[in-house]
Amino acid sequence: MRAKKIIPLFFLIIILLDGCGSRVPETHYYLIDYPLDPKSQQIEPAHHKTIGVERFRAMPLYNDERLVYRDSPYEGKYYNYHRWITTPERMITNKMIEQLNSSNLFDQVVAFPRFSNVDYILRGTIKTLEEWDENNAWYARVRLEFNLVETTGYDLVWQKTIEKKNKVIKKTPAEVVKGINSCVQQCIEEAEQELDALFSRLK
Repeated sequence: MRAKKIIPLFFLIIILLDGCGSRVPETHYYLIDYPLDPKSQQIEPAHHKTIGVERFRAMPLYNDERLVYRDSPYEGKYYNYHRWITTPERMITNKMIEQLNSSNLFDQVVAFPRFSNVDYILRGTIKTLEEWDENNAWYARVRLEFNLVETTGYDLVWQKTIEKKNKVIKKTPAEVVKGINSCVQQCIEEAEQELDALFSRLK
């Protein structure tokens, strides 16, 4: 009689343990994407050049679809259940092309080498793309390096590293991603200004 009571209890414990072990946290996916004003077809571009944008590269820590957070210059950590929907290199390259086209600075901005008939090649490296924790506050931090090469002699004509750091009001990964989006947009806007000044001098 006693053995009959023990056996059902044993199976109940196994079922409960199995149920607890199967509760995998939900994975959240994020984008680098923000609205831009459409390019005006009635305004002549500032510079009659075609720019080819190469696929951005990323430093090893950021060459991953998991969100990065850090509280030390010497250690990087990942959120296992908070991820980019695709690689940061792909998303930032696409925003670079889209935002430069929207700025109306150039005749055309295209993906390179998909479109090879270009006047200049713009290359980029993601140096930082992360949540930075400091003094009980969270920040979104982005640092992008840009290089512009002319296609006749492949001479480097412009190089710039731009960093933006925005404090996050609400300490959640989703708010950090919103801050990262803002930082990326600000980095590209500053690059636009630098390129506009460069080509104005070259005229």
